[in-house]
Amino acid sequence: MERPEAPAPRSLLVTFDYPPTVGGIALVLDRFWRLAGHDGCLILAPDAPGAADFDATHPVRTVRFPSPGGGVGWGKVLTFLCGALWTAAWLLRHRPQLFVAGQVVRAGPLAWLFHRITGHPYDVWVYGGETREAFVGPDWLGHFLRRILRRAQTLFTNSPFTTREMLDYGLATEQVVELPLGVDGGIFEPGAADADLIDAYGLQDCLTYLTVGRLVERKGVDHMLEALAGLGDRLPPWKYLVVSDGPYREALEALSRRLGLTDRVHFCGFIDDARLPAFYRTCDVFAMPNREVVVPGQGSLSVEGFGIVFLEAAACGKPVIAGRSGGAVHAVEDGTTGLLVDGEDIESLQQALLGLTDVGRRQRMGAAGIRFAARFDWQRSADILKRYL
Repeated sequence: MERPEAPAPRSLLVTFDYPPTVGGIALVLDRFWRLAGHDGCLILAPDAPGAADFDATHPVRTVRFPSPGGGVGWGKVLTFLCGALWTAAWLLRHRPQLFVAGQVVRAGPLAWLFHRITGHPYDVWVYGGETREAFVGPDWLGHFLRRILRRAQTLFTNSPFTTREMLDYGLATEQVVELPLGVDGGIFEPGAADADLIDAYGLQDCLTYLTVGRLVERKGVDHMLEALAGLGDRLPPWKYLVVSDGPYREALEALSRRLGLTDRVHFCGFIDDARLPAFYRTCDVFAMPNREVVVPGQGSLSVEGFGIVFLEAAACGKPVIAGRSGGAVHAVEDGTTGLLVDGEDIESLQQALLGLTDVGRRQRMGAAGIRFAARFDWQRSADILKRYL
């Protein structure tokens, strides 16, 4: 593991979500730092299998801190403690001009402490739902989170939804900089269905649905299973591929068994980035009917801040079904590139599934999706970010 012996960088990114670990935040930070980073930047991130190979290809130097417990349960706590101690030790020896927190809940407190000690500014990345999470915990957590956000020099948001959340939380307009996410157009593009996938999952002569995303409740895979099971013979023969993994997978597999869908639903696990476009090209409809997950009387726990997967599917020429929740409404043009549904309402989802059995409609939406996805450009947003690093 590399030791942090180099001279102090101008800007330091501290993040607990970073490749080769898979996830939306990791993807966003990687893309932006590849395009906007420079010799004066440094990244502090958790160690992970394959990190050395990944870092060798990255233009920005990365220092890895130990991650003894992984990213789940108490392991997540241990990783945070290691990251906090490692960052503190590093900051005792080097004092960057700018601290960039990759997440407000974990890296944010370190950024705030850095500012208190050095007087240097810090920026924070927010992705949607952070302010709501604070209200389900102790009052002191909400107050501390508000203080972290208010003291930040800049808050980087990923969608109009997240921007509005920050402004509604009382943050100053001049603090908030919206950086629209992008899609890798040279990677996610239309193409023929993958013959190997068709053979592997038995997709011949059937309508193929696809979901890509970490398996947590808000993604709506459970409602997809219930909707598909409830439609019965009203749908043509179909298969459903669920790509990625997560804490909700075991419950989803159990639900699939209870509904008698095991011969038509395939949980594919994590897929290498290089293979992911083939899954998009092979499906007929991309569906992720996301919703907010709420504890009654306590506020929102989880919400989709945007949804890059909707753009990736659209760029591959596929119609999408998304929940009318959070930032997903900005990733889909309802009725044009796909359909927005009430993610809480199974019948609403079923109507969308039935509506996309028409081949001509799918083709028209797919063509519109290609044009829509082309508007989202990583480089354009990265050029804005460069001004702040």
